[in-house]
Amino acid sequence: MVANRLILSLLVAPIAIVASIQVMFEQVSQCTSNGVLDCNLRVRKLNRTLATLYGNVTLNEDLGNNFITSFNLYRSWLGNNQYNLYPMRVSPTGICNFMEKFWADYYPYVVVYVPQMEKPGVCPITARQLQFNDMVLDARILPRYAPTGLWKLVWRAEDNRTGKNFLVEIVFRVYPDGH
Repeated sequence: MVANRLILSLLVAPIAIVASIQVMFEQVSQCTSNGVLDCNLRVRKLNRTLATLYGNVTLNEDLGNNFITSFNLYRSWLGNNQYNLYPMRVSPTGICNFMEKFWADYYPYVVVYVPQMEKPGVCPITARQLQFNDMVLDARILPRYAPTGLWKLVWRAEDNRTGKNFLVEIVFRVYPDGH
């Protein structure tokens, strides 16, 4: 009995480990602010299998640890825009804390397409214009076991002193590898 479980776990484990995904932008569904940032972003289809994020974002203020930021992911497993909160997120934290602890994991996938992006650990993020040059969403930015479906990333930030805030929502689709 124990030997059967061991054999079964050895047969099943490699399937979970080698599972991989493909991802593609669908739309920028919302980018609102009360003066902190201005967005002019859109998803552009380059061909049937590739969509990119194109445009610019203007930071009108320096973003420091007084801005509390969070990232939440929502998944629509049927792809019908009925989203459920997914337990993969970055809890509310100061921008400087985020830049120190988390940004290094994502920076290499973003800086290729947005050269003005701030390096990990640098804070405050100074006011600037960020040009998105046909940014392709890299599947390595997500865990390999992320389920397929339609996803929405919601990025929120609020200045805890002045109440200024912004919200960015980006919708993307996760496909099985080879789709």
